Order: sequence, then C-alpha cells, then structure tokens
Amino acid sequence: MASETVASPTRVIIRAQRLTEEAFRPYGRIVGTSREPLTATDTPFAANLVHLRRVGGTIDYINRHLDHSQMFVPLLPIPVVVVVAPPEQPMIGFDPGSIVAFIADGTQAFILGVGTWHIEPRALASDHCPMVNVQTTGYRAHTEIIGFADSGLEIGLEIDVAHA
Repeated sequence: MASETVASPTRVIIRAQRLTEEAFRPYGRIVGTSREPLTATDTPFAANLVHLRRVGGTIDYINRHLDHSQMFVPLLPIPVVVVVAPPEQPMIGFDPGSIVAFIADGTQAFILGVGTWHIEPRALASDHCPMVNVQTTGYRAHTEIIGFADSGLEIGLEIDVAHA
C-alpha cells in the first residue's frame, strides 16, 4: 500500500503507512538480523543520542546527505514517524507532493539511503523518545537543505494513523 499525499498550493497533508521493507525500499532499509552496510565517502561515522520531538506542526525544512547513509536505532519501544522523499527529487524544483511518511513501531532500526530527503524522525505519542543517530562526522559539508518558508511554502505535518 503506497502513502497517499494530498497537495494544495500551500499545504501538504501526509497520511502515514506502516514501515515495511517493501514500502521503504526506495528510501532506505530496515535493519534486521543480517548485517546492513552503511555508506560513507568522505569522513568516518559517529553516533550520538537524539531525543525526538513529538510529531505535529509544520515541516520547516527537508534535507539530504549526498555522501553517506544515516541510521536511526530506537532505544525505547516508542513508535516514530519517518518522513522522507525520493533521492531523485531535485533541490531546485523539489515537489513537496513527493513527501511520504511511515510509522516505525518502535522496535525497527532503519537506514536512510544516500541522498534520501528527510527530516529527523518524530515521536508519535511521547515527549521522551531517545534514538541513536549514526551518520558521518562531516555531514554538514555534504548536506543539501530546502527551507520551505524560504520558498514561500507552508508544509503541514498531519499524520493520519488510521491507515497505518
């Protein structure tokens, strides 16, 4: 089942779907029992602890890392929302209608592929949601960012979990 995105000139409503290997394949991979390679072209990987914000409000920006994959590992079984767009979307002329959302069940670690547009995952229903973030130390030098407000767009993040 594909994500359904309804777009208007100033607002995008995203209906989330359950995070599955098949549905997430264009954006990355779910980590299972087999080893999953990470990609880094320029600088070494590092890990840090992040505390996710609760889902809601607007998406101010979307970004992608052109030099590495990025992995998120949950530390508590708290569902999170993963917001992504295909890596083939251009920076100039980015289509906000291409944004999709997935709900990870809180036990799934996942890897965002090189170039996948994304925002930091958001906690679905908790104010305390720690995750381990694994990405390269030089990520800032290889990151493209689209500021939606700078583009005159308001991208609302409204997650309808009824379809997930």
